[in-house]
Amino acid sequence: SNMATSRFPTSPEDQVRQASIAISAASKDGKTNHSIRLLLPIIGATELDDWPGGARQMMEAASPLIKDVLQLLQNTKDNESSASTSSSFSVQESVIDQSDGVRALFSQANNPKDDACAVLLPSADTIPALQELNEQVGSKRNFILVNSQWRRKSDFSGDMIMPFFGGGGGASKDEKIQFVENFEPTFHCSNVMVEGDIVRILRTYPGPWRVYLRVVVEDDQMNIDWVEIGTKDVVPEKSSDWEANAREEGREYDGGRLFDWGIPSYKDIEKMIVSREGYMPKSLSERAASAF
Repeated sequence: SNMATSRFPTSPEDQVRQASIAISAASKDGKTNHSIRLLLPIIGATELDDWPGGARQMMEAASPLIKDVLQLLQNTKDNESSASTSSSFSVQESVIDQSDGVRALFSQANNPKDDACAVLLPSADTIPALQELNEQVGSKRNFILVNSQWRRKSDFSGDMIMPFFGGGGGASKDEKIQFVENFEPTFHCSNVMVEGDIVRILRTYPGPWRVYLRVVVEDDQMNIDWVEIGTKDVVPEKSSDWEANAREEGREYDGGRLFDWGIPSYKDIEKMIVSREGYMPKSLSERAASAF
């Protein structure tokens, strides 16, 4: 399985495999609150918009992948417990937030302690429902947030007018932030554009953050490769050092930075790109071309 997680995932199936291996490994270490991020296969794109149906359409794309992740998790459990009976396994899907259609998948196994729950594209508004689910799932079972939609602390407030006076909502905003910051990025695969280059950030528990650069092999646009250009250690917990560093980087202006487990920043990635052997800065026209 180490082979499977050390290679770069080039398909949704690869991501499913790696995510399930990472979640299994983390839960063996007693970590059951997972935040995973997958690159979703694009469905129903138009010329102008990859996701004309927004989050609901992304849930449609995520659902089959996460069902597969849950199934693989169960297979792993079955293989480990030398149960002679073949396991009965089912996944129920239900909408936990009518307003934005956020869905949860519940997998039910032979042994109730192997049940798991995954929530697709939760938004900051769904936190009360997530907290309730978390209570029900308990600390022994896997609870997985998939492609969560919050980005910054200000996403968690209904009341931005007087954030300094606390008031009734103040504490609950902090509690919500604490709640989501407690979910480790057990598996993460995302795309970013850095100075005209397409870059992927990958993490599979318990490994570090790994950064890959998309390179075109010998001027053939169809022939691309992903080259690892750097790694960065995961920051295992939110420390005062991390907070001081976040403030220093001036991330407060955009609504305050959520604890990010040390994911490589734009600046980190820029350094990795520039320090590559044979680095050539892109011209403006090359940058523009790669953006389309």
